[in-house]
Amino acid sequence: MARTSPGGAARGPQIADALDSLADSLATLTDDAWETESLCSGWSVKDVTAHLAWRVGSPTTEMAGDIVRASVEGRHLNPLRSMDDIAHGRAAGVTGWDLVGELRLIAEDKRAGRGRTNPGELFEVVVHGYDAAHAAGVHVPFAATTTHAVGRQALLLAGPRVRFATRTRTLLAADDGWSVGSGPVIEGTAESVVLYLTGRRAPRSTRPRVLAPLPARAPRPGVV
Repeated sequence: MARTSPGGAARGPQIADALDSLADSLATLTDDAWETESLCSGWSVKDVTAHLAWRVGSPTTEMAGDIVRASVEGRHLNPLRSMDDIAHGRAAGVTGWDLVGELRLIAEDKRAGRGRTNPGELFEVVVHGYDAAHAAGVHVPFAATTTHAVGRQALLLAGPRVRFATRTRTLLAADDGWSVGSGPVIEGTAESVVLYLTGRRAPRSTRPRVLAPLPARAPRPGVV
């Protein structure tokens, strides 16, 4: 199954719509839900949302400066460790409601064509949006063209295990009407397929397991 994805000129509004959908879903969270461990190891739902707002909302030069400062202050050689510090620091200084508002403001910029509107920004919004929302137990109704674009990108970036699986199996996002791979069909939701393609695992509070596709009737993406 195939869907048409917007080109560069239309991607800003597409990213904006995804941010607004995520903000609407996260706006329903309680304070306790914001502190739930996300699918990003070591990050709470609030941490991953703070990272997302920084990642897609900051100018490139500002992001680079933040990473340099965090690397020096934390004596990190690995930029990912610096991003950990940035996420924790930003999350500590705001409330969940603040982050929801920030996502909405970033959406306004993207819709107006301000800031980065490349495929990587859309990927960040959807994948980290699922990282937060899945753990908090809320659904984000991203557009089907959006989840399909991210699913295809996720397959290109996937590890050997996932790429091998999709050479012999078709992963069907039945709710959004698209699929990746070839062979016998494994039916799932767009959320569960994207989480599988990106190698997400259940939080450490349970036995670490790879999240895998299950049909829409399942209460949450499956684990194997």
